[in-house]
Amino acid sequence: MHLTLQWPGSFCIGINNKTICKIPQTVRKWTIHGLWPVRTGHCCDCWPIYHSHLQEIEPELTQLWPSLIKGKHFFYFWRDEWIKHGTCAGCEESMGSPLLYFQVAVKLRKHFDIDNILESSGIKTSCDVSYKHDDIRGVLTPLLGQNYDLQCVTDSEGREAWIQLKVNLFRNQTLGCPKQEQKFDRFSWFNSTGHPCPKNTTIFYVPINYENPHEPCN
Repeated sequence: MHLTLQWPGSFCIGINNKTICKIPQTVRKWTIHGLWPVRTGHCCDCWPIYHSHLQEIEPELTQLWPSLIKGKHFFYFWRDEWIKHGTCAGCEESMGSPLLYFQVAVKLRKHFDIDNILESSGIKTSCDVSYKHDDIRGVLTPLLGQNYDLQCVTDSEGREAWIQLKVNLFRNQTLGCPKQEQKFDRFSWFNSTGHPCPKNTTIFYVPINYENPHEPCN
């Protein structure tokens, strides 16, 4: 499985349609993009999810798994993720219902406390200071092991902005799973221009700009 976390500060850079992206004022940390079984998708379109299924954890989901697309209700984002990926994860007993699937994702996001480990290691958001690929990995590897990927987008000034962190997990949600090829291009959402972060140039960890999220450093 892949637990994919996204950085809101860079999210809108990677969307070609500049009119649909909005970062809620309550979003200040890394958020969940998805919990994706590898090489599968749309396993059971007939396995429904209803808003009432998630009311128990809705406050946490609103903070940790918000929609960053203007006008898209959070639940519709969660419903899409359940239909595309959760129905496949549901083959595992620990994720065998909509509530269990989203509870597992929230638990993993809390366990991998990316914000605090970056802050405590001196990696802070900035439009002026950038970081080497190996320096970021040096901070994250003690928490995530070796099997994870950094993904970037290129802004209008040519900066490589860190947008996603994709962590490889076994089915039982433990680290150490070797890298797997994905059946689907996870950067296909809304014609995004995302790509693996290059190792031959530095990476920017840009701040969240609520007023101008598409060009946070301009």
